[in-house]
Amino acid sequence: RILLGFKANIPEDQGAVIASFDAATTGRLSLTYYSELLASDLIERIAFWDKTCCFCGWYYGQYGISAPDLRNIIRYTFGTQRGDDNTARIECDDKIMRQHVQRLLSCRIDGAKFPFDIMAALVKNASNPLAYNAQNRNTLNFIACAVIRKYKYDNFKEEWKMALEPEKHDLSYQYGRLLAVMEKAERDTFDSSESREPNAIRMQSVFCQRPAYAAKIIIEQLKKSYLPRLSSAARTYYDKLIGQIYEQISIFPDNEHNRALTETYLVGYYLQKNTLYAKRERTGEDDKEND
Repeated sequence: RILLGFKANIPEDQGAVIASFDAATTGRLSLTYYSELLASDLIERIAFWDKTCCFCGWYYGQYGISAPDLRNIIRYTFGTQRGDDNTARIECDDKIMRQHVQRLLSCRIDGAKFPFDIMAALVKNASNPLAYNAQNRNTLNFIACAVIRKYKYDNFKEEWKMALEPEKHDLSYQYGRLLAVMEKAERDTFDSSESREPNAIRMQSVFCQRPAYAAKIIIEQLKKSYLPRLSSAARTYYDKLIGQIYEQISIFPDNEHNRALTETYLVGYYLQKNTLYAKRERTGEDDKEND
């Protein structure tokens, strides 16, 4: 349980054997991984993984900071959503699950660097949000951000914060922030029965490849059809926030503004969205009184 990312107690002064077996056929068992170490060393390595592969969980922070369990990382990397929209689950082939969980066990126990292909696949999946329902989309974004943080640390010794950095000098990060603001501004005009997705979500895959082009279209739609439906205070707030983000984007050369985004846009998107919804939670009662 502890290897997969759950809590469990291990006596620190005892030895530990980590072994992985695979039943290739009935009656035939193969040893696919083996490692011996002190339980104290095992705990230290697991703690290091959890420290470097974690993120703030979901919106409003009700799950705090946590690391995704290994099976969920693989499930959301290689699995497919199946079932009715509201109760759909992410299903992954058992053979693929076994193969790639073993790769992550090596990272978790032996300190191997996080695989690029898993990180890149998670980013690709998260950039196609219409393939998932809201709950699975949120979980996917959380896992992708935790994995991006782990990959950046393992390969470049970069430490990415889990709090929003409005002046972060990263073009993709700033565009991710912009995507979250455009999405939230349109959602604020929806009534409780509205089920369609905002233009920012429907255009996210295009936005990743041509951010300046897609952002221009989305903002024009916002100004024409959605911002006029908000209160004057809300319009002022979103106009100011979008302007501040564009100030950060303008720092970069113009010829970079429409290049395909890197994986860090998801971190900016997720943290900005968390901040917007957390602000809504804090001010919700005041808004009701004003209404």
